[in-house]
Amino acid sequence: MLKLARKTKGGEAVTPEASKNMRTISSLAERALQQDLTSRPLPLTFDYLTPQASHLLNLSLLEVLPPGSFGSLGDSKDPRRLPSIRDQHRLLPGHHLVYFPPQVTLSELLRDGTDTLHDPGEPFHRRLWAGGSVTFPISGSLKLDGQRAVCVEKIRDVNVKGQDGDEMVFVTIERRFTTVSEDEDESQLRAKVSNSPDVLIETRDLVFLREPDLASHPAAREKRIPADPDISQRLTPNKALLFRFSALTFNAHLIHLDQSYTKNIEGHDDLLVHGPLSLVLMLSVLSSHLATSGLSIRKFEYKNLAPLHVDQEMRVCAKAKNNTEAGDWGVWIEGPSGGLAVRGTAWPLNAR
Repeated sequence: MLKLARKTKGGEAVTPEASKNMRTISSLAERALQQDLTSRPLPLTFDYLTPQASHLLNLSLLEVLPPGSFGSLGDSKDPRRLPSIRDQHRLLPGHHLVYFPPQVTLSELLRDGTDTLHDPGEPFHRRLWAGGSVTFPISGSLKLDGQRAVCVEKIRDVNVKGQDGDEMVFVTIERRFTTVSEDEDESQLRAKVSNSPDVLIETRDLVFLREPDLASHPAAREKRIPADPDISQRLTPNKALLFRFSALTFNAHLIHLDQSYTKNIEGHDDLLVHGPLSLVLMLSVLSSHLATSGLSIRKFEYKNLAPLHVDQEMRVCAKAKNNTEAGDWGVWIEGPSGGLAVRGTAWPLNAR
């Protein structure tokens, strides 16, 4: 449990020496929290890589994104038909998010529906998705051929930011994915994902906040968009899409599902679009464009800057930074009024 010292007590002034001691205790508490979380053992998560989950995600996005966004997965003449594992399609960029669901019971969920795997404890139970990165293996993404695979998670870093009484705990999680055989034990698996270059690596930056004060809930400030995009796609996520993505990711977080809770408890204007769904949309739009030039995404980094809400139009945009398809790309999502909601950078890899 993290307890941060206040600079005043009972309205009385605090002497410089006492204030110094408080900061020292606070610093010790932060270090203890970091030690506790980074040493926390996280369970291995297994899955079998069949086309079903990826196919259902494609069906959910079929009327949201242009047809070219779905790669070669499925039958172009009948996109509702489930692909066969014999086709050995590659996992589409970002679709690993609908595999490896968290193995938690109902009692391991908090009031807002989030799990406790990365939770720092009282009073920081309010979770938001701050950003992250994905690095794809040079050898190619995982195949949807029915093979057993594993996700190995590790909390890599913990930082406390913000002023006294308004602190935020940032937790960085590293997730590594690879295929495995049925008889490999845990120590073998952890060594395998640590040493192999042929693993998909995702980092997640989660931020944990105190319970919101609705009376002082600040409005998000809009940031300037980077530039005129080379490619863009407008879409409007509805409640059905948010529900489906929650179901596919085994995510019971109420800010995506319960309008009353989201408005009256969390203080948001409406249901929030998932951070990982925003990631899928950006990867889908850019990867389909790069594929026409024989390129794929090698690495993608992003930050969520402002909330995106249900039933509000957004625009997924991308622009080549050096006027060349093979160079770095700036990728972003604009909210309904044109403000910057998500900002990312992609580094392509020649796929030919």
